[in-house]
Amino acid sequence: MAFQPAPDCVEVVFHAVQNGVPIVNVFNVESTGTIDDAQLELIADTFHDWWTAEMQPNQHTSYILNDITATDVSVEGGHQFVLALTTGNTGAAGAEPMSGQAAVVVSWRTPRIGRSYRGRTYFGGGTVGWTLNAQFIDPAFITGLGAIATALLDALVLIDCHLVVLSRYLHLVARATAVLTRITGFIIDSVVDTQRRRAAN
Repeated sequence: MAFQPAPDCVEVVFHAVQNGVPIVNVFNVESTGTIDDAQLELIADTFHDWWTAEMQPNQHTSYILNDITATDVSVEGGHQFVLALTTGNTGAAGAEPMSGQAAVVVSWRTPRIGRSYRGRTYFGGGTVGWTLNAQFIDPAFITGLGAIATALLDALVLIDCHLVVLSRYLHLVARATAVLTRITGFIIDSVVDTQRRRAAN
């Protein structure tokens, strides 16, 4: 596929592992300021500050966040900033871990309807404290994760950025230019979900 620009967009990728198995989360951010090296670093630092304050206390000690990579995807060959982490980068929750492929899903919402305007994040590296039983998430954790998701949206607004849903296709056909739609809310699924690529086999 030929390069497809995503105007004003920075792709932020969390590269983590749990017991040697990759756990990757991708976020897309609309930057209202010029995307230069300083802006990429600011965005990566903002995500790191959010993770440290909000997610790290809830993730199991076997979760290791190796880096946060911010890439300018508005232009071909855009700049990239890699925030490499070697200390203070493991989860802090010492309870029994959830299954490695288990996840809690946040479904991001925008003012528009349709698959092109909806996004999902599979949060993993959790503990059994996240769950009510084998199938369902503890309602108290759903409330807590809601506050965590809101904190991320708010942290980005403070640096004049916005979490967005990035749409590269329309009716299975690649768009000439990707479309960004700002996220205005979210729904958290109460069912324990599965991210199969995080399984060890």
